[in-house]
Amino acid sequence: MTGIDRLISTSLSKIIKNKLNSDERKNLERKLFLEHGMSIKLSIEHFHKFSKTLKNISNINIKKFENECINEIIKIKKIDEKYSIKIIDQKLNALILESCGDAETRSILICLFDNELTIPQILKESGVPKTSGYRKIENLIINGLILESGKILSESKRISKYRCVFDEIKVGMKKNDIMIQTVINKKIFDESTCINITN
Repeated sequence: MTGIDRLISTSLSKIIKNKLNSDERKNLERKLFLEHGMSIKLSIEHFHKFSKTLKNISNINIKKFENECINEIIKIKKIDEKYSIKIIDQKLNALILESCGDAETRSILICLFDNELTIPQILKESGVPKTSGYRKIENLIINGLILESGKILSESKRISKYRCVFDEIKVGMKKNDIMIQTVINKKIFDESTCINITN
């Protein structure tokens, strides 16, 4: 699992690119590609490689820089054994709202709160037809809203199990503002390389 790394990678890579000057950005992109075969966005899912590469090409305070970038996207607060995450980034807010606003996608997400299911089990549990279900599940995986959580043996083949990145999603609306508050468990938090390096 990649924790919430994939979920925030698009927003985080844009913020990083905007905060670096043109030379630093080009140098970082070149080094990441030559040494690791990665773009800035992909390196977010392997954050130690991003951090190390940035440290080698820049004199900036890396920890401070990374914290500032992440704090423009999410705010994290520990509550007992779970973590409350407030989504700050508007594009990420829009992605989550769009996913929750679609009835079939919402059914998929709901059946994966606190559950680990294979794709056939997800389709059965959520009641979503195969034709649209596979595409919606794939989009949720690509966007980091659901994660592969392990493998099981089925008919002598190993198939993937999935779960929602969040245990809970709360949406609040008031004049000129939409607030999305989420909860993730310790395991997913611990597997998120970008937020663990910066915390």
